[in-house]
Amino acid sequence: MILPHRRHLFHDLLVVWRDTRLIVLVAQTAAVYAAILIPFKMGIPLIPGFAELRPANAFPIVASLLFGPVAAWGSGFGNLIGDCFGTLGPGSLFGFIGNFCYGYIPYLLWGRMGPLSSGQEPDQRSWRPALEFALICVAASFVCAFIVGWGVDLLGLLPFMILAPAIFLNNLVMAVLLAPPLLWFLYPRVKRWGLRYEDIVKREMLDVSRDERFGEIPSATACHPSLLTGHPFLSVEQVSFTYAGASRPALTDLSLTASPGEALAVMGRSGSGKSTLCYALNGLVPQMIAGAWAGRLIINGKDTLRRRVWEQADTVGLVFQDFEAQLVSSKVEWELAFPLENLGPTDFRGTPQNRQAMKARIRRTLDLVGLAGLEPRNPLSLSGGQRQRLVIASILIRQPGLVALDEPLTDLDPAGRRRLELLLRDLRTAGTTLILAEQDPEEATSADRILVLDQGRKVWEGSPRSLFSQPALATSLGVSPLPLAECFSGWDGRTLPLTVEEAWQFADEEGLTLVPQSRHENQERPPAGRPVIQLDRVGYEYDRGSSVLSDLTLSIHPGEFLAIIGPNGSGKSTLAKMLNGLLLPTTGQVLIQGEDTRRLGVGKLAGLVGYVFQNPDHQIFAETVEQEVAFGVHNLGYASEACEQRVASALHAVGFSQPEIRKQDPFSLTKGDRQRVAVASVLAARPPVLIFDEPTTGLDAEEAARMMRMLDRVNQLGHTILIITHSLGLVAAHARRCLVMEGGHAVADGPTREVFHRLGSREGTLPSGLELPPITRFAARWGQTLLTVAEVRAALRRP
Repeated sequence: MILPHRRHLFHDLLVVWRDTRLIVLVAQTAAVYAAILIPFKMGIPLIPGFAELRPANAFPIVASLLFGPVAAWGSGFGNLIGDCFGTLGPGSLFGFIGNFCYGYIPYLLWGRMGPLSSGQEPDQRSWRPALEFALICVAASFVCAFIVGWGVDLLGLLPFMILAPAIFLNNLVMAVLLAPPLLWFLYPRVKRWGLRYEDIVKREMLDVSRDERFGEIPSATACHPSLLTGHPFLSVEQVSFTYAGASRPALTDLSLTASPGEALAVMGRSGSGKSTLCYALNGLVPQMIAGAWAGRLIINGKDTLRRRVWEQADTVGLVFQDFEAQLVSSKVEWELAFPLENLGPTDFRGTPQNRQAMKARIRRTLDLVGLAGLEPRNPLSLSGGQRQRLVIASILIRQPGLVALDEPLTDLDPAGRRRLELLLRDLRTAGTTLILAEQDPEEATSADRILVLDQGRKVWEGSPRSLFSQPALATSLGVSPLPLAECFSGWDGRTLPLTVEEAWQFADEEGLTLVPQSRHENQERPPAGRPVIQLDRVGYEYDRGSSVLSDLTLSIHPGEFLAIIGPNGSGKSTLAKMLNGLLLPTTGQVLIQGEDTRRLGVGKLAGLVGYVFQNPDHQIFAETVEQEVAFGVHNLGYASEACEQRVASALHAVGFSQPEIRKQDPFSLTKGDRQRVAVASVLAARPPVLIFDEPTTGLDAEEAARMMRMLDRVNQLGHTILIITHSLGLVAAHARRCLVMEGGHAVADGPTREVFHRLGSREGTLPSGLELPPITRFAARWGQTLLTVAEVRAALRRP
């Protein structure tokens, strides 16, 4: 562990308040410490009104070895917050100082104890660091007990010899017993994420030296885009970046340019460097995300390393793939007011920013993204697609010259996508440069250029037509080919069609027609027998008078593969959460295998219905893949041998048969692999029903195909599969039944082909605004409802 020189130790306490990252860590440390302290305030007092049993006192020791002086401030404030719940008094001042020292001493002593120091990192599981840790716990516990005991005695409240030993023994026992496993779990993760105090300080020192090297940094206002004549707005020059602790670079010798008003789509397999490039555009890489950087990245004539991240907010807007991490407020209106308030009294154009002007600007921006009228709503009460549009609005409201969107359409329904596409087109017309990290080929066709990355290197660059008119080339680069181009692949010498209109023209020029097919694989009816799921006149309200589901009646039979589709806010996710007991109906009843979910316990429901979240990080928590997959099975009470069999079977089902994968940290895997771990953890419990919320979101073409093959295989084994998705192409290829939701009602339900035919009769568009897949719209010209590339190729004939 690298520590600053002794003369800087007290200076570190002030440095904490000069860095937003460290301030956030102080708040989080204080909140966690207080949250663990409070339940014991009235629970198990050692000396009523002065000291109580404190298992939480293991936390400051761990936080100190992770976050240094941050833990000192966090422990002091956390203890003060805890005192507000039962023991607040004059002695709380000394409690603040004592806990402050308790959270600072481990940081000061580790590695500074001469021959008693182990010379190793705190998470090493051997006797030398264990001895060093124990000695530090003794020292920190003694100082804390001495300060609090002396202060309370000084106030005449309680004798030193009564209070100090009680505090010392409590602190020492809890720290020695509870802190080591917590430290072993957290230290490698915090180190990998670059959140240790030493990692942040290193970057801060780098920032300071850079400021001194380049001189005064221009203000954000001065750096707003001026669209420099004769120069590209974006210039990436031989950029390489390797994340701290990574075995290979995320970017390698990457060079590219983009002009004002140009749209560049960045595509490639998962882990190819798309997100890293986006993070680099506003300086997150390497200023806030640790790693080795080389090269230059120039935006509007300014080197991103010469300006801090917050100063680039008016020039570069970034929407993360995990967009929910960008939500900070409890009201929609406040979410957009926050970036405006940070502009100061005037915006970058010098326009006054009074409250009335801000409100008008917020209303205009919300209207642009289709969220008008939702100003008072809590962002967390919105649907996933609505939250994504809100984050995009919070970026666009500052009118940056470059907008980078990492998978911007993942949670949007087709209507929302079209609205966003129109908005982005208007931005391009106004001169905004767009960088789109994208997996969807249909959305990438609207870009001016496509850049394909693989393992951090540029492997292809050109126009959308030159890529997607060659399906084999797209597939070899890890990019999904366009289905319509695949339908006509093999016509040598012809440019393949990319759109439905082009496909019709292609067919006419080649004299092709579609010969009616007498039977289709996907036309099977739901099996008879007792339903595994029944909904009887179900309704649900999040808030009184705000109905999300209304009078919904539905039966799902064993072995079905059902897709639930509909626009954002139609009730899809609410319905799914009611099927596994995460939500209970406000009216009607939900029956799982004939039993009401209101009477089924959580454990039993988990054994009947498995739920895989859209974001696997929302359900993964264990230290290894094996522990993650085994957790649910252990909780169901299975013996070790049976548990091992289920874990092995589940890992094999998701393609993780390699023994070495079991010991890996799931958070070290790609998102696609984390998704597979989440699926395996649910499969291990072998529930008869499996629900997947957007199963292919964030996955590249190969991962998405592998995921859907796995779902098909699991369905063939007898599991009932439900997927929630906006991808109707996915529905057409895999789901045998389709349920269309709109406004909390089921507006269509039946075999997929039948639903697509019936609802697509109005010019190929569903009444809810959902667009049928291009293949289905293409075939509708000949009065057929086809669902897959294979069906179209089989039906194409020359008269």
